[in-house]
Amino acid sequence: MLKNPNQKVLKRMARNALKVNRRKTITLLLAILLSSFLVFTIFTVGDSYFRLQKIQNIRMSGAEFDAIMYGVTDEQRQMCENNPDIVLTGTVGVCGWVEKTDQDSTPDVGLIWADDEYWTQMMEPVREKLEGRYPTALDEIMVTKSALKECGYEDLDVGDTLAMSYGTHEGIFTGTFRICGIWDGYGPKKQFYVSKEFYDQSGWKLSQAASGRYLMDFKQKIMTKTEQNAFIESMNLGKQQNLFFMEDLGASVQILAGLIGLIAVTCLCAYLLIYNIMYLSVAGKVRYYGLLQTIGMTETQIKRMMKEQMLLLGLAGTGTGCLLGVLVSFFLIPVVIKSLGIKSSYVGSVMICFHPVILIATVLLVGTTIFLATFIILMNLVVDLLYKVADPRISLTKGGD
Repeated sequence: MLKNPNQKVLKRMARNALKVNRRKTITLLLAILLSSFLVFTIFTVGDSYFRLQKIQNIRMSGAEFDAIMYGVTDEQRQMCENNPDIVLTGTVGVCGWVEKTDQDSTPDVGLIWADDEYWTQMMEPVREKLEGRYPTALDEIMVTKSALKECGYEDLDVGDTLAMSYGTHEGIFTGTFRICGIWDGYGPKKQFYVSKEFYDQSGWKLSQAASGRYLMDFKQKIMTKTEQNAFIESMNLGKQQNLFFMEDLGASVQILAGLIGLIAVTCLCAYLLIYNIMYLSVAGKVRYYGLLQTIGMTETQIKRMMKEQMLLLGLAGTGTGCLLGVLVSFFLIPVVIKSLGIKSSYVGSVMICFHPVILIATVLLVGTTIFLATFIILMNLVVDLLYKVADPRISLTKGGD
């Protein structure tokens, strides 16, 4: 038997069927459009929220980390370094404060020491400007313009000296320090960074909760409260020690679950609406499909024609829904993100984070929903109806189902 090329005929019949049943076509199109729009918007809001929340927390904290422990012993440090779930650790030591300068008798500036991991890696995302190098000698300091202004010396630059009285655990001292570097960016800036030698002579120890700050960056970016509490217990904290996790590490679980739930409900509603409309459409055209069979159209061709209809609706609805989502995102998403607690002062003016994966995920998810609804209709309904039409006891012209 020679193959009869009827693809063009089937496509033309599919388009004509959509034009004839305009009400049902418009309803199906709106269902697909709305579902794709909602899924795209939910994905975009979720992706934007997680990215911007991470940026905000990093800039508010002044470094990129997931947990901070006040006071750290050598045993605890060894446990964290051997933990495969911790990818990076950093250490900060609070070692004093600026008592006074010749220009200001009440400056609010602290003295901080930071190890190489914290300064070069954890603080790197928040620094926007860096001149010079980190202090290595006892009389060297790394400053910010804000800290210098607090001391009354905002005009000083790298290489200049600063005389001041400062306090440590050992008491109040007076000294002259050389500015070896200036940095600027986000996070606490009213502080001078000092050398390891200065910290060792300050009288403070990292094991003391008032001085030591041990920061950890975990491999997993979503950690439940149960996992957090289990890790805290494993550290065997002392009486004055404390360990805190960043808020987004635990809150992300609930937010992610909520987004998944919204997407699931949206797809379920779209599936039920598409399925029911298609069911009513097919059930009301039993004789039409029977007549198509009597003139030679096979069951496979009828299924192909219906798939062509849903393909046209799917492409039009999903494309329009995603385009509408992009347009609305520029106005809606910034409002939603801000209502969730993201501040533009920490993340900048751009409040929308879009990734091509979102578009691909939306098309796949909505396409799968349409495919399942169409597949179930074709397998469980069309075949049964075609068998009924093919039954000689059922008339194609009058009566019948």
